[in-house]
Amino acid sequence: MNGLFAVWSAEPGHDCPAAVASGLLAAGENWTDAVESAEQALASPACGATAACVSRALGTLVCAGELVAADAHSLALLERGDPVATEIALLGRACVARRTGDLARCSTLLARLRRNGIRTAHRSLVLLWTVQDLIADGDPRAAEAVLCEEERASGDPFPVEAAAEVALALGRPRDALAGHLASGRALLANGIVNPAVVPWRSNAARAALACGEHEQAARLAGEEHAAAVRWGEPRALGVSLAAVARTGPRDGEDLAACERAIRLLELAHARADLAAVLCDYGDLLGEHGKEAAAGEVHRRARAVAADAGLTVLVRRADEALRAAEAHGRAPVLTAAEAEVARLVRLGLSTRQIAARLAMATRTVELHLTRVYRKLGLSGRRELRGSRWFPAAGEHR
Repeated sequence: MNGLFAVWSAEPGHDCPAAVASGLLAAGENWTDAVESAEQALASPACGATAACVSRALGTLVCAGELVAADAHSLALLERGDPVATEIALLGRACVARRTGDLARCSTLLARLRRNGIRTAHRSLVLLWTVQDLIADGDPRAAEAVLCEEERASGDPFPVEAAAEVALALGRPRDALAGHLASGRALLANGIVNPAVVPWRSNAARAALACGEHEQAARLAGEEHAAAVRWGEPRALGVSLAAVARTGPRDGEDLAACERAIRLLELAHARADLAAVLCDYGDLLGEHGKEAAAGEVHRRARAVAADAGLTVLVRRADEALRAAEAHGRAPVLTAAEAEVARLVRLGLSTRQIAARLAMATRTVELHLTRVYRKLGLSGRRELRGSRWFPAAGEHR
């Protein structure tokens, strides 16, 4: 597979440090060894003069979280002045900007790349980042248009991943889930196991949750976390822990996992991911009935998202804050009504809820009717999509 994060299939016995670095990156093993090999490649006259080696070494540094080093090497490449080195340098700097949550700078660099013309090897990666930036800016239709205009090579996972992200942003979670899984199969077929390259499992887990496929979501999140632990880089660990928190039971461990994820993402200076996880954490706190803490976290999420230019996350935080304010004035549900509503939001059917709570199905339906009336909702779909959380008097 071509591209900044491609695995270089070197000949047996080839000891090029760029090949070693990209191989370790793809396998998601020995993070520190991968960084050392990447630095050796960039310092080597032979590797440093070879575009493929430089591209793979830079990709390894970025995915290993060595963003200062990656940016410094990219600046040095720009000074060479030749078109190939300039393209690799701009890609490296754009990737660093994305990882640190500087979406405006990333968009500027990608626009410069498109003006200069992009080699086939890097085109699909630029497509993925462009689509992600447009979605983050709240314009999934523009992202869809960009995707439709681009030719896609068979077996390339990046356009497939981009299409899946567009599908989820446009409210088509089934299409998104199928797309993320297809992207994952393509990555695995190319030997890329590491979630630091593309976190397709946690993306698929989010889509699976939106489809009500809770067991599948939890399995995907667990697999990604196991792979992230093997790699050991803070950002990958933080993203995977947040997925585990979203998909796991509401037993207090979900909050602890989110708190660890936040600390790791702060350490990694991954502002975009941090803003998203703060939104998730605020939602989880609300589900646990901790409204005051949820409000504080959502306000922080909004500030981080606004600073990074993440329009969608700013809107999400604002919506949560407005919903919490409105909920404070809403009628309080009884304990039984609140528990039934909570289980509906988890995706359980009426029969499953009745069995869990030792109620007749008719009693569950009666509680739901009262929930819908009190909260001003039309049915299950609106309840699942709402930002209702149990108030202080609604004990579980």
